[in-house]
Amino acid sequence: MQGRANKKYGTMVILLALMLLGMDGKPREGDELRQLEARQSQLAARIKMLKQEQDFLLFQRSFAGADSKYLLIDLSTKTGTLKYRNRILGTFGFTLSASKSQKPRKGRYVLTGKTDGSPGKMSLVVQDSFIIHGKRYSGKQKREKSLPALVVGRKDLAAIYYAVEQGTMLYIFR
Repeated sequence: MQGRANKKYGTMVILLALMLLGMDGKPREGDELRQLEARQSQLAARIKMLKQEQDFLLFQRSFAGADSKYLLIDLSTKTGTLKYRNRILGTFGFTLSASKSQKPRKGRYVLTGKTDGSPGKMSLVVQDSFIIHGKRYSGKQKREKSLPALVVGRKDLAAIYYAVEQGTMLYIFR
């Protein structure tokens, strides 16, 4: 008799558990789906950041043994660095031109043009993406008018201008 009573109670407990299982409210699939989507977007942002960091490190590694100079430009601190291999040749501050709403994007660039002349007319054109020139720059050409500009002090511009050549690599980061 006791065996049947245990079986009966066991069956009732299982039935009660099954009934209570469905009574916990609406399914929470929506919450879990939102959490999953938020986590996926966080991971996608992290992957993007890590790829940018990897690109920057590969850029620097390519110049570690090379016999050429390159520029690193940090838009967040508004500073630039002229480097040769792992050595810093000089640092400079700059301002972004106020008239241009667009900013240069992060990544690699190549110096494609140098405009020679007096200190007020020297400039460096970078892949038709932006221009580096000094304060009181007066030598604007037609193609340079629409480009965003990095405005550097005259002494810093002269140092950079004479140190780099066409084909010099630049890297912009934030």
